[in-house]
Amino acid sequence: MKQKDMSVWLHVIVILVGAVVLFLALAVVPRFGRGVVRVNPMMEPYYLPCLVFCWVSVLPVLAALVLSWQIFSEIGRDNSFCIANARRLRSISFLALADTVLYVIVTAVLSSLGALHLASFAALSCVVFLGLAITVITAALSYLTRKAADMKTENDLTI
Repeated sequence: MKQKDMSVWLHVIVILVGAVVLFLALAVVPRFGRGVVRVNPMMEPYYLPCLVFCWVSVLPVLAALVLSWQIFSEIGRDNSFCIANARRLRSISFLALADTVLYVIVTAVLSSLGALHLASFAALSCVVFLGLAITVITAALSYLTRKAADMKTENDLTI
């Protein structure tokens, strides 16, 4: 597959992931929350704060998708291994870590309040695991991209 073609497919994936994230945040999570409140009316005071938290926590994800879009554009220009991409990957790693820490805090707070539904705990645990995985993977890719960019610059100077 040519880099230009790969870049197009990666852009399509970013669009699809963005659409799924927005659908989950704007449709699925509110509906799930209303279902929890319907089953347990004592949870109603937590509904709106949790919903707002969910919407706020989507912002780093959307920022990471914008950075991914920029990385994939560089891939299409045959400039995969550049310092800018290493910085973008590092930024994605920090965004994922920040979001993960927020979810750990929210899980602890909800648990201490006795307001953590089992399904919510399962969902939050999945989000934390995914956030940690993205943090580690993008940090490693940032390091490797930086090393490759340095080697590329060194080779360009040698010729």
